[in-house]
Amino acid sequence: MGKGEGIQLGLSDKTGALMMINKKERQILRDILSITMKSKGGKAYIARKFGPESVEIAENLLESLEG
Repeated sequence: MGKGEGIQLGLSDKTGALMMINKKERQILRDILSITMKSKGGKAYIARKFGPESVEIAENLLESLEG
């Protein structure tokens, strides 16, 4: 197992349930969010689907995944 391979990141969903995601899942989520947040259409979709405040939530999530 490589460095950080077994480390899981805890995320909570809208019900407050804690979800643990592994390194590969973090990478996929980070890549998808990165592409989406660089696109006006992606940001608009997030705002339309989940509400305007969700764009900021997505930006914060991406920042935490990159850090």
